Amino acid sequence: VDAQQFSDRYLENLGKEVHLIEGAVQLCENLQDCKLGIITNGYTKVQQSRIGNSPLSNFFEHIIISEEVGHQKPAREIFDYAFEKFGITDKSSVLMVGDSLISDMKGGEDYGIDTCWYNPSLKENKTDVKPTYEVESLLQILEIVEVAEEKVVSF
Repeated sequence: VDAQQFSDRYLENLGKEVHLIEGAVQLCENLQDCKLGIITNGYTKVQQSRIGNSPLSNFFEHIIISEEVGHQKPAREIFDYAFEKFGITDKSSVLMVGDSLISDMKGGEDYGIDTCWYNPSLKENKTDVKPTYEVESLLQILEIVEVAEEKVVSF
């Protein structure tokens, strides 16, 4: 077996896999008046395929993939890039939602934006990272952003 062919085939098939979290479609529908974006670590080909095959793809204004930017979350540079893409200058208008305490929450915290840890398994936080919010259901995010009119939400 040729290693490069195996790798290419693996990544191609990986990009076809789409597993939506319960409440994801309803959340995005309810946040249509907000600017939504994705900041994801990964390979461009895989992430574009995965997101493109998802019923959520049309909800997001920008999809920022670490391979394209040259930096991964939690690096400041990927957040700089996202803010520039969105034209954001007010960090208080942004909520970073994610399931990784290190990549998502630490990245957002270090960047000075509010964070929301999606923690459906109610894992104990054994890190120094202190998310602004914690939810076990995606739909709980609606309670957090319902008062904000121009919130940019990044997953």
